[in-house]
Amino acid sequence: MHDREAVVQVPSSWHDQLSDYEARRVREVMDTLDRHSAWLELSRFGNGFVRQAAVRGLSARPSAEALAALLERLNDWVPQVRQEAAAAVEAYWAPEHAGLLLQTLAPLLALASKQRADHGATLERATAVLQLAQVRDEVQGAFGDCRGKAARFVFELLLKGVEDRPALLAMALRHAEVSVRQMAVDACAELPDEQALPLLEEVMRSCGASVRVKALRLLLSRLADCRGYLAQALLDPSGALRCLAHWAAPRHGLDPQQVLLARLQQPAPGNKRQWLGLLGLARELQEPRADAMLHQALASKALTVRLLALRTLGERGLAQQLAALDDPSDKVFDCALGLLREQPWAAFEEALEQRLDQHWHDLPKARRWALLGLKPGWRQLQYLLHRLDQAGSEAAYWREALARWCDSRYAMFDPVTPKPLREALAQRLQAMEEAGDVPRGSVKRLL
Repeated sequence: MHDREAVVQVPSSWHDQLSDYEARRVREVMDTLDRHSAWLELSRFGNGFVRQAAVRGLSARPSAEALAALLERLNDWVPQVRQEAAAAVEAYWAPEHAGLLLQTLAPLLALASKQRADHGATLERATAVLQLAQVRDEVQGAFGDCRGKAARFVFELLLKGVEDRPALLAMALRHAEVSVRQMAVDACAELPDEQALPLLEEVMRSCGASVRVKALRLLLSRLADCRGYLAQALLDPSGALRCLAHWAAPRHGLDPQQVLLARLQQPAPGNKRQWLGLLGLARELQEPRADAMLHQALASKALTVRLLALRTLGERGLAQQLAALDDPSDKVFDCALGLLREQPWAAFEEALEQRLDQHWHDLPKARRWALLGLKPGWRQLQYLLHRLDQAGSEAAYWREALARWCDSRYAMFDPVTPKPLREALAQRLQAMEEAGDVPRGSVKRLL
């Protein structure tokens, strides 16, 4: 079949346990791949005898790929394969293989959740190797590239026996993994104030929101006067951090409204983060004196800033909501529509009518009908009939639009339109239905 018996020591009869298909598949793998790659492929073979032979083959040439395969086989469903894998990984519990262990942290740590066997001893052996003083620099060098559970594991390793704790925490606070940064903030609690405060100040300027929340909590517990940090947090773009600052401000003699008013005396924010912080605080305090700044925010290039400014103005921003109907962003347009629906209909009836008259054909189809939908149901019908009466050469277009509108309506609820007007419109529509200008049954569906 192949010279595999000469390559590794296996039971002489193992190939007799294979079906014809399995034997043919093993031969294909061994013939098409180099020996090491073949053993990697066969380590996942369905037949346990083949996996056992592959484990022995992989033990002859240490590599990160081989170690990952061996770690997988440590949880094999065949006890003999697990035993072979356990014997094979023994060679990796040495300082010279620390780099390979670091490359395979993900499958190594995954063993903790496996239940076919107790892998505690394996994890302890790997941890002991990575904690050796002679490999610490290598472990620290790999820390920056680790992610997820592996990053947290390496950080915990580095914390044990570290000599320059502030330097390690400073590095961890710049790590790409947010959970590592959170752990680093927690570890700052063990530092004296002169070492912890510079690190926490850096966190408040740069890290993710959840990390800044942790940092502020720690600052509140360690400093007698936190008003500067609280004022900064009240203008933070994170709602979670502002919420914590609102809770803590009265306890430290700080008035959030005064923080907002002081900020309003300064120039407008220069970036998205500053805008979101200012608008968030203005919305939470419902401070009308911030309206002038909110109007400036509506001109921002940032979509989220314009959206938040509209929502913050609320019912005070009718003119701005109407202007936002021209915004190129559909999200801003939809936001303006939603806010206008909360306004009294009479407040913008004339402006909406004028907009529809002037821009109906210029508007995208979706926006055109969405604007018409701001009118009460029977007023929509009244508008379409009015445009039909004024249509002239465009009468066919407006009859089609009216028919489409009728076809999409059912049992309208309209408490705004007076009953006499509703009855007159229904009679007009009934006449058009009898003339065949609108689908039959249109009036019945509306009533």
